[in-house]
Amino acid sequence: MEKDAGSARLTGRDGTGPATPGAARRRRRWLGGGAALLTLASIGISVSGYLMVDGHRAHQADNRDSTAALAAAKDCVAATQPADITALPASQHKLDDCATGEFGKQAAWYSAILTEAYQAQNVHVALPEMHAGVERTNDDGSIIALVIFRADISQQGVADRENSYRIRVKLVRQNGQFKVAQLDQVSK
Repeated sequence: MEKDAGSARLTGRDGTGPATPGAARRRRRWLGGGAALLTLASIGISVSGYLMVDGHRAHQADNRDSTAALAAAKDCVAATQPADITALPASQHKLDDCATGEFGKQAAWYSAILTEAYQAQNVHVALPEMHAGVERTNDDGSIIALVIFRADISQQGVADRENSYRIRVKLVRQNGQFKVAQLDQVSK
């Protein structure tokens, strides 16, 4: 025969349940605080991730601008050193296309001087080496680049010579393309 164990014997205390109502409240607070902390951490991680992606996109855009500006600077500086008299028309056309601002005014004058010099001296120029780098990007979006190149020059009646140049170029964006606004020779 079985005896009635009573309600006290059916709910044994093994230490897993809350002993008092105060302990239950503390446990809920800890769980609520932990959940709030995890929520804040996930929001912080999400915001940080967004800011990093946005910064990366801006950096990529700056790199694209720098690459385009350097290519424009090298092309325009190379146009100031045409290979010979037959390359002058293409060089003059390139200077007209790539120049603006102060350099735009100089380019027209420069083309006339080059024509006279090349015709009078039968000049031949080769550019075996040219390098360029961005020095800085200004707040107005213009880019200052430094172009360094060697020019091998030969002309009738004079020994061949090699000249090295360092040119500081200011580039501005016009109609989606970079153009040379200023071109200055830098002393060594």
